[in-house]
Amino acid sequence: MKRIPALLLISILLFSCFLDAKILFASELAADGMEYIEVRNEKNERVKFSRLILGTDHLAQEDWTDPIPRKITEQSVKNLFDEAVRLGINLFDTSPIYVGDVEYKLGNWITAYRQENPGKKIYTLSKGGFPFDLFWAKKLPEGENSFCLQEMLKAKNIMAEGYTDLPNSTDGTYASRLFGSKEQIAARVGEELGHTIKNLQGNPDVYLMHRDDGDFINFEPIKRSQNSVKTIMEALSSKDIRNKYTFLGWSNWKPHRITRSLALAKKQSDLAKPVFNSPYFSLFEMSERAIHAGGVQVTHEEMMDESFLKGIKIMPYSPLGGISILDRPEPCWDNARKAARKKYAQGDPYWRNVYHSIFTCANEERYNRLVKFTKDFNNKHKTSYTADQMANAYALAHKRTDFLVIGPITIEQLRRTVASLKLAKMLTKDDLDFLYYGNE
Repeated sequence: MKRIPALLLISILLFSCFLDAKILFASELAADGMEYIEVRNEKNERVKFSRLILGTDHLAQEDWTDPIPRKITEQSVKNLFDEAVRLGINLFDTSPIYVGDVEYKLGNWITAYRQENPGKKIYTLSKGGFPFDLFWAKKLPEGENSFCLQEMLKAKNIMAEGYTDLPNSTDGTYASRLFGSKEQIAARVGEELGHTIKNLQGNPDVYLMHRDDGDFINFEPIKRSQNSVKTIMEALSSKDIRNKYTFLGWSNWKPHRITRSLALAKKQSDLAKPVFNSPYFSLFEMSERAIHAGGVQVTHEEMMDESFLKGIKIMPYSPLGGISILDRPEPCWDNARKAARKKYAQGDPYWRNVYHSIFTCANEERYNRLVKFTKDFNNKHKTSYTADQMANAYALAHKRTDFLVIGPITIEQLRRTVASLKLAKMLTKDDLDFLYYGNE
C-alpha cells in the first residue's frame, strides 16, 4: 500500500457522541435536495456542479484509524459511488496518490456508469502539484531543485556534498514540483497528469494544484522565496497541459497568491483562469503545525466576509463526513486524543502532524460547545441532528463556502452528511459566531 502525506479531505472526522439518537434519513433526505452552482472558465465553458463534492481520500484505506482494519471491497466502493449519484452528487474528488488505488477504482466505476447511463453527467476532480516525496525516492528529482533545500539537506546530513542520493531521508521531506522554469513545471505536472488520465480513462474536468511551490524537511517548510505565480500559470496554460482539463484551481494556496493568479488571468487572455480554491476550513482549526506539509487554512472571519477572495469559488475540504477518530466511547474527545497519541508515539507520519495540529485546548472547547449547541438546537427544533452534521453545517453556512468536499466512507455516513445541507440553512450568523467564539 502506498504511503501518502495527509492530503485533501484530512479526515479528523467528527461523529456524534449521541450514539442513541438516530437521524430519520428517509424523511430528511427527501426534503433536502442537492444544491448546484455553475462555474465558468476563460473559454466560457460552463458546468453546474453539486455543492457537495465526494472526496475519496480515505475511501479505500483499510488501516486508517482503527487497530482492526476494515474490509474494503470493490462492491462496497461501487455502492457508495452509486448512492452519491442517487443523492445528487455529480463531482468526485480524487488523486493518483490516494490510498488503495482509489483514482483507478473511480475511473472504472465512472466508465461503467456512463455506459449504463449515457445521459447522466458525472464529473471528476483530480490533483497535481504534489511535491516529490524524498523519503521514498531517496534521491533528488531530476532537473533543477532549490538551492535552499539542497543546503538544508546537507546541513542535516541527509545528503552528502556533491551527491543527489538521500540515504538518510526522513518522513515529511519533500521537493517542490512547481519549482524552476515553466518548461520544467509543465513536464513534472504532465507526468502526474498522465497517471490521472490513465486511471480515470479520460481527462479530469477539474484539476487542482494541491500544493503551492515549497520544500519541506520533517514536514517543516524551508524558508525561501517562492516561484512566481506567473511562471506556474504559464506552465499550466501550456498547450500540452491546458487541453487535458476543463477547469483549473488551487488547493492549499495562500490568499495573496490566489489574488495574484486572478489578476494575471484577467490581464493575460492566454492564461487559464483559476476557478476553484480549496483550503482547509473547519470549526476545529489547525494549530501552528498543519495537518500535512504545506496545509493552508482559512478562518471563520474570512469565510464570513463576502468580499474574501472574490472572483473564485471556494471549496474547502472538510474534516468531517466519514469514519471518525471521535467515534469513541465517552468521553469522546479524551478517548480520541488518547488513540491519536498512541499512533503518534508509534511514529505514524500522518498522526505525528494531526495529533499536535488538532488536539488543542481551543478545539476541545469548541468541541464541547458544539455538542451542547447541537443538543439545545434539537430540543428547540424537535430534530435529531448529530454533532458531525452540525459541524458540516457550520462550514456550509459561511457566506464564502461555495462548495464543500466531504469524505464519507459508508452509505450511512454519506446520507448523514448530505442532510447537513438542510441544517445549514437553519443556522444564523449568531449561531456561527457562538460555535466559534463562545460567549465572548
